[in-house]
Amino acid sequence: MPSFSAELVARAPLSPRVVGMTFQASEPFVRAAGQYVTITLDEGSKFAFSVASAFEPRAPGRFEIAVARGTTAAPVLELEQGDVVSVTGPGGVLVWKTDAPALLVATGTGISPLRALVQEQLQRSASTPVRLLFGCRDTAEELWGAEFSRLGAEHERFRFWPTHSQPTPGYTGRVGRVQAYLPELVRELGPDLRAYLCGHTPMVNDCTSLLFDLGVPAAHVHGESY
Repeated sequence: MPSFSAELVARAPLSPRVVGMTFQASEPFVRAAGQYVTITLDEGSKFAFSVASAFEPRAPGRFEIAVARGTTAAPVLELEQGDVVSVTGPGGVLVWKTDAPALLVATGTGISPLRALVQEQLQRSASTPVRLLFGCRDTAEELWGAEFSRLGAEHERFRFWPTHSQPTPGYTGRVGRVQAYLPELVRELGPDLRAYLCGHTPMVNDCTSLLFDLGVPAAHVHGESY
């Protein structure tokens, strides 16, 4: 994998527990949506992050990641704007496979590579449906929720389905685990769909098994977990 340096040019909270960080690479950073990079800090520690933004030809060196507080990656949050890190990548195979109905399922910061996939696909003129099912704690933890809702209003083929495990009072949307909504989405999209899963390993494993039970071929299920 190639290596290059990148400067932290912006950071902003995505939720009370997650910070979005934007880097500017020292050279054009070409990648496929869904891939990841490894960031190395000055003291030598390394952290892998899925890239949360699609490649943009008008800003070929810019990329985004999402960093959760209270995890092993917390040292990355100590970076200040203007700091420079070493980056290796891209790598990974959680990329768009074919123009078939797409079911994207994520929990937590696992939504990062799926956001890049959504951005990449909605830039195209294809008409295949894309559904994003996202499990999180509550409204405050809907990472990029406003953006996804806006994209759903702008693009007929895209729909965003957040589901909350600990809904706040007055919430009227979907609740519970993402697994509960797979049968409905498979019925809508058909068993020839392509599924892209990212999040904690138990969720990815459960969803993979459920999709097989629902008739989705194993070759059509693509997952990445942490």
